[in-house]
Amino acid sequence: MACGRDTALPEVHQMAASLTGNHHFDHFIQIVLENEDAVAVERIPYMDSLARRGVLFSNYYAVAHPSYPNYLAMISGHTFVDDEQHAQPDPAAYSRRELGDAQLLINAPTLVDGLEAQHTSWNAFAEDYPVTEQYPKKCNFESRSGLYARKHFPFLSFKEFHDHPELCAHVRNLKWFRADSLAGYTFIAPNLEHDGHDSPLPTAVKWLQGFLNPLINNPGVMDSTLIVVTFDESSNSVRQSVLDSPRPNVIYTVFLGNMLKTGTQSTEPYSHFNLFRTIESNFGLSPSIAPQGTQSIEGVWR
Repeated sequence: MACGRDTALPEVHQMAASLTGNHHFDHFIQIVLENEDAVAVERIPYMDSLARRGVLFSNYYAVAHPSYPNYLAMISGHTFVDDEQHAQPDPAAYSRRELGDAQLLINAPTLVDGLEAQHTSWNAFAEDYPVTEQYPKKCNFESRSGLYARKHFPFLSFKEFHDHPELCAHVRNLKWFRADSLAGYTFIAPNLEHDGHDSPLPTAVKWLQGFLNPLINNPGVMDSTLIVVTFDESSNSVRQSVLDSPRPNVIYTVFLGNMLKTGTQSTEPYSHFNLFRTIESNFGLSPSIAPQGTQSIEGVWR
């Protein structure tokens, strides 16, 4: 089984507001970049400008090391670290050499189940995904192809995508992303250079600026769309996982959208799990599959 390590997370303060059925946005876009400490990202002028334009979460945690369990948590509410009951090596893409990023075949629900049940539209886009049809009839489960890496595209780790190829029409190459036809839920995985995994941070920021600016400068998009820019984990994977460093797994995360108290900062300790619960709550997905007691993100909405 692939090895990984969950991150011990601080408790979120109890919120007075109801955490059920809070609809703040009609469209949701999550863009995930790679492996940087929050303090390093916040020094980049463009990332600082996003923070001043939206809501910066200065106490936001990834939930594991290395990358892969964090991606799984983003769409399922669980890391599946050492979970042999639900997760087994995926013969289509597993390699022991990838250690904690070795690809799994997971028999467990995801956000997709709730979205489908609620008839809420959704798309998952990966840059350089090796299927180029506009609406694929089947998924590609290879571990890697060029600058595309399956470990950063977590949907393909779940058994339902093997068993129900009709879901693969929503698992698409990024070239098909259109701002004028947004789904309710959209996940964006840049390639290994543009997410910063195989390149320095400025390369990822340059790509992000080119992708994001047409969206955030479009009032028609921003009036109804919450855009989340986050990172999978901090850069201290070896220190925390091997040396058991107490340094927290804090990552840059910003919310962008006109439904927010823009130009503000949240210091509440949140994580990928809380964002997952927020998506569930916003779209009324039930029952929740987030870890028991996980709270939605509150205090940032107009």
